[in-house]
Amino acid sequence: MSEREQSGQIAIDVGALYQQAVELKEYIDTLQKTLTEVLDSIESVKSSKSAIDEIGKGNQEYIMIGDRKGNVMFKVSNINNVKVIVHLGMQYFIEVDPQTAKKILDDKEKELNDYSKALQAELAKSIEAYNQLAQVLSAIQAQAQTGE
Repeated sequence: MSEREQSGQIAIDVGALYQQAVELKEYIDTLQKTLTEVLDSIESVKSSKSAIDEIGKGNQEYIMIGDRKGNVMFKVSNINNVKVIVHLGMQYFIEVDPQTAKKILDDKEKELNDYSKALQAELAKSIEAYNQLAQVLSAIQAQAQTGE
């Protein structure tokens, strides 16, 4: 039996721990980015539902943005909202009445909210694991500095 085994000390591969911490940090960054995109999608769905409600209010004049950056805008009035086109996913769209569109958007919002909750849970778990690794690495560094 070696001296370390007799004294109860454990050999730790600090390089492997550090690499785990780096990989975990990258994973956390990816989760945070994905969560931000999902939350943005949720807001977009809510905005779409509000637009359906707003456009159905009769003779109003609207300014419609032609692209995300606002390079082109259209001034429109007397919009007939008998049918709206809803994105189903990938490259699929469907033309439906406003109530069906809102139902589709409600389902999409629920799905996104569920995904957001799962991402938040995974993110919390990953952050906890990262913090534990950081504590171990800090303890190893402190021990190395004191020469023990």
